[in-house]
Amino acid sequence: MGLLCAGIAAGVVYGTRLRTFNISTVTVTGGVTVDLAAVERKVQSALDGSYFFLIPRRFSYTYPHDSIVSAAKEVTRVQDVVVERTGTALSVIVTEYMPYALWCKSIDSVEGDSHCLFVTEEGWAFAPAPSLRGAILLRYATEGREPQVQTMLAPADYMKATRDFAAALAEKHGLSVSAIVETPDGDVRYRLRGGGELLLKRDADIGDVLGNLGALLSSDEFKHISTDGFVYIDLRFGDKVFVKESKDEIEQTGSASTTATTTTVSVPVRTTE
Repeated sequence: MGLLCAGIAAGVVYGTRLRTFNISTVTVTGGVTVDLAAVERKVQSALDGSYFFLIPRRFSYTYPHDSIVSAAKEVTRVQDVVVERTGTALSVIVTEYMPYALWCKSIDSVEGDSHCLFVTEEGWAFAPAPSLRGAILLRYATEGREPQVQTMLAPADYMKATRDFAAALAEKHGLSVSAIVETPDGDVRYRLRGGGELLLKRDADIGDVLGNLGALLSSDEFKHISTDGFVYIDLRFGDKVFVKESKDEIEQTGSASTTATTTTVSVPVRTTE
């Protein structure tokens, strides 16, 4: 009996090592900016060794599919991996993350500092970004928290809310957002390409905010405002809107209210900072 078991084991070891049954070719394709050579090295490494010192990991019928997928995903920018086998040839197809925005170190880095990461629409930071200036990508900053690769910038619902608000600003008011900064106390600052900022609470009702902003910008008092015509508009306090038009002027307080048919804005008082 012992000899029989030994013979079977020897047969398995011998048979699974025949080149006819072992993966000999690995081809990696896909991705425009992915380092395909690095992916291949990861795959080859996953194929090295054997199971229980008996069956090679390259054995075609038991090759480590899941380990290969996991290893390939360790390469920067790789999002998804498809592994297919035809005979002794292995085909690895990678899909890369698509950058939606940049996650930058601080508000100061929003205008071109190189310490930024690429992030997806869902907020996943997947790779360092080169120094990109201008209006190529929307930029995020999180004060008090530095960007880290392979982490979430923010929950997906926050990313969607900020994305939708920025799109609504452009569509309704012609205001183009260049950067979105979250502060430690839960506020969000939208920096406009003209230089001004809009201040919101993170959990603000976007519909109400847009209504108050629209009422303010259409009022006689503030209809002259353009993107480069104010320092900030503070929309954190409901229909009480604070406006600072220049660094040398005092802050103005506007009270905005809207209905389905009318929009009225009044600025009853002026307050110093």
